[in-house]
Amino acid sequence: MAEIWFGTHPGSMTNVAGNGTLLDLRNQEPLPFLFKILAAGSPLSIQAHPNSQQAIDGFAAENAAGIPLDASHRNYKDNKHKPEMLVALTDFRAVVGFRPVAEAIEVFGLIADHSAANEYQRLALAFSAWKETLQSEGVEALFTQLLDARGKLAEITADLALAVAPERSGMGWPSVLTHLYTLPQLEKLYPGDPGIIIFLLMNLIELRPLEAIQVGAGVIHAYLGGLGLEIMAASDNVLRGGLTPKHIDVAELQKVLSFETGEFHTLSAKKLINGLYEYPRSVSDYLLYRIEVGGQNILADLKLANPAILICTNGEIAIGDSKENRQILSKGEAAYLADANFFSFSGSGTAFLATS
Repeated sequence: MAEIWFGTHPGSMTNVAGNGTLLDLRNQEPLPFLFKILAAGSPLSIQAHPNSQQAIDGFAAENAAGIPLDASHRNYKDNKHKPEMLVALTDFRAVVGFRPVAEAIEVFGLIADHSAANEYQRLALAFSAWKETLQSEGVEALFTQLLDARGKLAEITADLALAVAPERSGMGWPSVLTHLYTLPQLEKLYPGDPGIIIFLLMNLIELRPLEAIQVGAGVIHAYLGGLGLEIMAASDNVLRGGLTPKHIDVAELQKVLSFETGEFHTLSAKKLINGLYEYPRSVSDYLLYRIEVGGQNILADLKLANPAILICTNGEIAIGDSKENRQILSKGEAAYLADANFFSFSGSGTAFLATS
């Protein structure tokens, strides 16, 4: 399975064991967040998410146009923004945000030079021209140019995959070109897709387990591979830009995208007390904690201001509350926590607690 959702979003409503749906349990009051297990077995689409006003306007416009909610060309499935955070459970690779312009210019120049030296003249001409666009007009101009060239890049991306294949390059790329080792895979999956070139304009992020990234409204990103947990506002609004057979609305994507450039950094959780770690957040829709308990460590009498969902990711976690309820979760199991003064956690394992 690529995704498992825990929440009240109608796109994949969570069931409660023996008691209907989570929305029923909450008397039809939706949760403000959506919690997911995400398995990126192969690169996922290049995409961005709207801010609150864009989501409200886009949802209303598509409703007024009579576009069914389940239509394949629908952009807005709801009227909410979709900031999100991903925490890696395994080594995880992603591209997030547009890289510094000077770095992008260097990359396109290096590829042009390498292509010319290895007699890929068509490729050398294309990357030289794109480098000039970056220098004279910037990232937004090149991004638009690439999306407008959809259906016309098959020969270029095929040449690129051959030119940068490890056996041809001698594994001699500088660190700024680490992206290139993924390009043959992208070409095999999505031949001729503009996203293969757009990918080179983005920051490559390699997460170690328990590290996180936070993706705000308008930030371009794509998840390349790995297992992780995602927490986000309770929305399914996605504007895609490449590496996908799904609907792409170029004009709407450009409205949503931020074309700011710069480095992108990973996040680590802050230790609050022994066994409890908090991940930084930039929005009020969600809050994420990591819980680690063992023989010498339990978390007792933890107060939660709002209802929460707990997913056990390793070992076994026993949950007790002030109403004398008790539940043991094994790896991959989840529980809903609410309506108690405090909760306690014991056992031996790791869990992530999502709340707001």
